[in-house]
Amino acid sequence: MLASLRRTKIASILLGPPPLPAEEEAPLLQRRRPSVTPLPAKQIWVLCLCRFGEPIAFSLIFPFIAQQLWEMGVTDKQEKLGYYAGVIESLFAFCTFSTVLGWGRLSDRIGRKPVLQIGLCGVALSISAFGMSKTFVGLIVSRCLGGALNGNVAVIKSMLGELTDETNQGKAFSYLPLAWSIGSVVGPMLGGYLSNPAKHYPDIFGGIPFFEKYPYALPCFVGALFPAAGALVAFLFLEETLTPRTITTPATPSTPLPQQPALDALRGRSKYGAQVSTTIPIPEEDIPSGTSTPGTVTPARRDDSAGGEPAEGAQARKPPPVKALFQSRRVVAALIVYACLALETVALDAIFILFCYTSTSLGGLSFKESQIGQALALGGVFTVSFQLVIFPPLQARFGTVKLYRALMSLYPLVFAMFPIMSVAAGWDEAQGEGVRWRTWCMMVLFLVIKSIANCSYACNMLAVTDASPSRRLLGTLNGVAQMCSSLCRSIGPMAASSLFAFSKERRWVGGNFVWLVMVLVAVASAGATSLLVDKPADWREAKEVEHRE
Repeated sequence: MLASLRRTKIASILLGPPPLPAEEEAPLLQRRRPSVTPLPAKQIWVLCLCRFGEPIAFSLIFPFIAQQLWEMGVTDKQEKLGYYAGVIESLFAFCTFSTVLGWGRLSDRIGRKPVLQIGLCGVALSISAFGMSKTFVGLIVSRCLGGALNGNVAVIKSMLGELTDETNQGKAFSYLPLAWSIGSVVGPMLGGYLSNPAKHYPDIFGGIPFFEKYPYALPCFVGALFPAAGALVAFLFLEETLTPRTITTPATPSTPLPQQPALDALRGRSKYGAQVSTTIPIPEEDIPSGTSTPGTVTPARRDDSAGGEPAEGAQARKPPPVKALFQSRRVVAALIVYACLALETVALDAIFILFCYTSTSLGGLSFKESQIGQALALGGVFTVSFQLVIFPPLQARFGTVKLYRALMSLYPLVFAMFPIMSVAAGWDEAQGEGVRWRTWCMMVLFLVIKSIANCSYACNMLAVTDASPSRRLLGTLNGVAQMCSSLCRSIGPMAASSLFAFSKERRWVGGNFVWLVMVLVAVASAGATSLLVDKPADWREAKEVEHRE
């Protein structure tokens, strides 16, 4: 009998307790499965409105920038206009690269909301000045001003990360690329239809000296209304998401701290999944005798042997140093992949316009301006649809990192579609068909694959946010990430355009050398996603532990 009991005890130690019956195990599994936290709809929509204004102000100059430069007389050769336009955009990205980290650090110090409002007002001022510029230097200064004040995306990503948790972040982060995509469609439409209104709409604007002197002011003024409206709405309705970490009021074991009725409610999770507060301010008259100056009640553990001091020391509002980010392998991996994504997508956008303009004899599509506009609009519709309908359920099912890897693996196919579209355009031209149905079939397929692949940006936002080692470093990390993106965006357009011209001029690989290089770059970028760490955010887990305690 004793031997049998001893064997049973040893087996239970080695093998663990016996499994629960199915009817008892199922309820436990159901209880462990986290429920989806409802999104703070009002705050999400305010952030989307703030995000919506930026792509409008950024992209509305594209339809008329070449004509504007030509009228300024910056060059006497039209083939050089692209170079000057590239200089303007490269300087914009470089200024963003130079200042975005500072904006992220400032948001970690003074809060997200004021930094976001400053950025939106700066964008509105920049695009208004652009429309009023009459010299090339004026265009550069106004565009550099917009780049220097363009720290909004890092702040918006930080706020969205603080408003959500792991159960609803996929759906929330899918709205930002959606807002950008819609704005990228609206911006060129404003620039194309509202430029030079005195000439295009003489019945309404004809004879008005201001619009005759400043033919590009109207689209810029209208575009500036959107970020200005975003700043106003943020001022009125946006709530600050950076919880202040106030100094803890010391107390002795014999002197209990006063508890307010709301303390129990604030110890748990908020209804939106974001941490509302861990401190309760108390008025000076409510502080027990024997304590120090007015402070706050913090639900922290106390070490009685240390005279009643909290186990966690007082935390200053100053965020951790930047070097703390680069000590994390997870952060470095997320930044590398983001840089790769930014480089290949900005190169893709730059080459696409050149490819559409180029004649079919040189391997292009010979598209007219209206046809390019139709292709861009169609791509915008696809992107909006996929971001809204397809991305959230896929992210919830497969997780951020797995989906990120799958989407990045589509970019080699996207670049490989260019020579296929060129062949289709050549067939249509040889047949003399006006509809060019082969070209458009390949174009639609290209835009579908490209739009699906562009969902990588939503995954990237989640991956960067989850990589932060601390909630107090979210703004800084998003600032560093935007620096990496801006650096690539300041290099990508010129490098890709030069490679395209070199490939067509030298006819290497039949003029397809540029596509071979870009496919290899896309393959390397997809391979870089293997560096990503697939696990929940450390700062979210720390927040959950803090709540439970």
